[in-house]
Amino acid sequence: MKILVQIFILLLSSHTIFAAEGQGSTGLPQMDITTFPSQLFWLVITFTILYIFMWRVVIPKLSTTIEERKDKISNDINEAEKFNSEATGIHEKYEEQMSSASQNASTIISESKSQMNEYFENLKLENEKKIEEMIKKSQEMIKSREKESINEVRNATLETVKEIIVKYLDKTPNDDEILKKLN
Repeated sequence: MKILVQIFILLLSSHTIFAAEGQGSTGLPQMDITTFPSQLFWLVITFTILYIFMWRVVIPKLSTTIEERKDKISNDINEAEKFNSEATGIHEKYEEQMSSASQNASTIISESKSQMNEYFENLKLENEKKIEEMIKKSQEMIKSREKESINEVRNATLETVKEIIVKYLDKTPNDDEILKKLN
């Protein structure tokens, strides 16, 4: 502060010295040496007022604004980290559910395949049994028809032989004798 007072006194004294000399000069007023002390005086006053204004008003407001921004940024970062951790947790749960769903699906598919194979095996066995039964019945029918056909052929042969014998012989043999001769 003492330095400022000394500079102020120096400026005032030099102003009075140069004021008498510079009355008649022409040209740019800021280049006139006689006006330098007053210019320096007002420069010091202006910058002192500006410095005090900046120091007391602007810088505290800027510092509070910067602090608020820092707080907001740190809060935003904390929230982002929280959301990121939540998203990571949700993603992990999603992955777990997808893997369990995939495992469940493969289990269901394998069970369905085994049930389908078992059903087809049972169906195949049932159809084979039905076919075997149908073959047995068909074979039995063929045998019975064969017996009937053989009997019908014997009977027809027997009747034919009897008719022939009746025409050529007077005595008719019985059926057993004719069958013995035919076999």
